[in-house]
Amino acid sequence: MQIYAVVNYRTCGFCRKFRPVLESVIKSMNPKAQKMIEIVDLETPKGKAKQAELKFKGGIPCIIAHVDGQEVHKEPGYKDTTRFSQLLIKLWAQYA
Repeated sequence: MQIYAVVNYRTCGFCRKFRPVLESVIKSMNPKAQKMIEIVDLETPKGKAKQAELKFKGGIPCIIAHVDGQEVHKEPGYKDTTRFSQLLIKLWAQYA
């Protein structure tokens, strides 16, 4: 499973608010789990390329989960630490 956190830190207030949550939760995870999460910043060339690859149209911040190259979950909107952690646990329990 691969999880993408789609953000735009430059123009999205909720993305800026989500940044410390995202970074702290990722930092608290084991290295194997950390490799399963990719931050896709839409302001970077790499992020724009990933946006095209994911066929992402909008609704940021957004968490997208892929299994074997197929999207299995998409959830836009800000999440605090508890809600984001609960979402990751649910995704790993269901798809990993």
